[in-house]
Amino acid sequence: MKGYVAGIDLGGTKIYTAVARTGSDILAEIKLPTEARASKERVFENVCRSVDLACAQAGIAPSKLAAIGIGVPGPIDYTTGTVRLCPNIPSWKKVPVRDLLQERFGVPVTVENDARTAGLAEARCGAGKGFSHVFYTTVSTGIGGAIIIDGRIYHGASGVAGEIGQTRLPDGTVFEQAAAGPAIKRLFGICPEDIPALCRSGDAQGQQALDHLTRLVGIWLANTATLLNPEVIVIGGGLANLGTCFFTPVKRHIKEYAFSESGKVKVVKAALGGRSGVIGALSLCR
Repeated sequence: MKGYVAGIDLGGTKIYTAVARTGSDILAEIKLPTEARASKERVFENVCRSVDLACAQAGIAPSKLAAIGIGVPGPIDYTTGTVRLCPNIPSWKKVPVRDLLQERFGVPVTVENDARTAGLAEARCGAGKGFSHVFYTTVSTGIGGAIIIDGRIYHGASGVAGEIGQTRLPDGTVFEQAAAGPAIKRLFGICPEDIPALCRSGDAQGQQALDHLTRLVGIWLANTATLLNPEVIVIGGGLANLGTCFFTPVKRHIKEYAFSESGKVKVVKAALGGRSGVIGALSLCR
C-alpha cells in the first residue's frame, strides 16, 4: 500500500494517533483526551479530530490517507468491524467503528483489539521480532493477550483468542481479578510500582505481594506455554516495569511448571513501551 496511513490507539484516558508514510518512519503523533464518560458520538469525534490534527502536523490533507488502523480496548466483531463493548468507554456498545471511519475518511479501515494491536507491533518490530510464534501479554490494570503466528494475529473462531486474562481460576474468579494491578492493591494494600523498593527494604507485605503476583503469573504463563508452545513470551504493561524482581521468579515458575520443551520458552520484556499500540495500529494498514 502506497501513500500515508494513520494508526489510532484508543484508550480509556487518551487517544494516541500517528501518521506515517507507508514503509517509513512516523511523521506525526498526537495525543488527545478520550473523554471516556462522554457520549459515543463525542468520543468518535475526538477520534476523528485526532486523525485530522495528526495529518495537519504531518503536512498532509486527510484525503491523502490510504488506510487507517485502530486498536480498541474491547471485543470486536471482525466480520463487520463493530466494537461490541468497551469497559473503559461505557457509551461504546455495538459501535460500527469501521463503517463510521470509512464514511468519514473514505479509506479502508481495520479495527482490532488493543492488546492484539500491541502484540502485533512487538512481534513485527519489537521484542518478538525474528520469531514466528509469539505470545504477547500486557499485565497492568487489566490483563490482555495476543497470539501472533508468522507476523499475523490469530483470532480464533469468533475473535477472542488470546484473552488469557479472562480465564478462570479453580475458585471461579477471573485471572486478572487476582493478578492485575488493582488486585495487588486490594489484597495487600500496596501499589504494584512500590514493590521493588519495599522488597529491598525487607518489607514482609511487599514480599508477599511479589510472591503472590509472580507465582500466579508464572503458573499462568507456564500453562500458556504448554498450550501454545510459542518461541517467545513478550510481557508488557506496567507490572513488567518491576524489573528483575518480577521477571526472575516468573521465568523460574514457567520453567518449573510448563510441560516438556515448552518450558524452554524465551521470556522477555516488551520493547516498545507506550508506543506499541499506535505502532501496531499503523501495522494494521500494511
